[in-house]
Amino acid sequence: MLTSILIGAAALVAVCLSFSLFLFAHLTGRVRRATALRVAVFGVVLGASVAGSGVIGNAAFGPMAVPFGVFLMLAASISGLLAYQARKSPERR
Repeated sequence: MLTSILIGAAALVAVCLSFSLFLFAHLTGRVRRATALRVAVFGVVLGASVAGSGVIGNAAFGPMAVPFGVFLMLAASISGLLAYQARKSPERR
């Protein structure tokens, strides 16, 4: 049980950090808005599939599948919303 909680916590930190770094790359102009939105949509779809497999019962993450999937969808949707509302990043040359 404790191992599952620690693995889930590490996964949540990794997901939050990766979306934060990707959003920062968009805001500094290194990544276009369309790419940031595609990654956010991929995160929402991936989170929905993980949470769905946890609800069905054949999850790879065990008891942490549903919370991990929901957190992944939440982090991806917040990142996508911020990338969508941010001012247009300058074109790279």
